[in-house]
Amino acid sequence: MAALSDPAREAYIKRTHENLVKLFPEDPRVKDEKAMRATIEDGIERAGGYGIHSQREVSLFIFLLHESGPDFERKGRNRWMERVLRDQGLEEQEKMDLIYKRLSIAAGKT
Repeated sequence: MAALSDPAREAYIKRTHENLVKLFPEDPRVKDEKAMRATIEDGIERAGGYGIHSQREVSLFIFLLHESGPDFERKGRNRWMERVLRDQGLEEQEKMDLIYKRLSIAAGKT
């Protein structure tokens, strides 16, 4: 993500916001463009801190951030996510796939 030019970064932020609107159509927070931009930018930075830089994985991180709130990976039952995110033995795609798979299993959607 850091390698993106300013126009490419802006396009990514816009596309991610549009995806959030599609994923969470009933959530009034997605209509607040300024707040969503801040969430997306925070998500980009925080994902980078976990070694997550590709657009797909950063987007998945941002979706979790939006749905679960700030510091989602450090809260109660979600602490396992931080361990996965910090695992240097996993590639970024493996991290996000593992988190989403475990969430899917927990939700009974396997």
